Amino acid sequence: MSQFGMQLPGGQVRRGAGMNVYTGLLFCAVVALAAACAMMYMQGSKLGPDGNAFGVQDPKDIKLVK
Repeated sequence: MSQFGMQLPGGQVRRGAGMNVYTGLLFCAVVALAAACAMMYMQGSKLGPDGNAFGVQDPKDIKLVK
């Protein structure tokens, strides 16, 4: 049948999944987002009460630390 250009189902060898450009870009995006989260946590710990990045300051007594 190969002389007519026909192929039977399942005749091709399956190849495993591999890295491509989009996988690399996804990895770079995850690294950039993790770095941004770490930077925001460090900056939030400077502004938060008692060094707590997730703490809420009193709205009437906001202090910015340099």
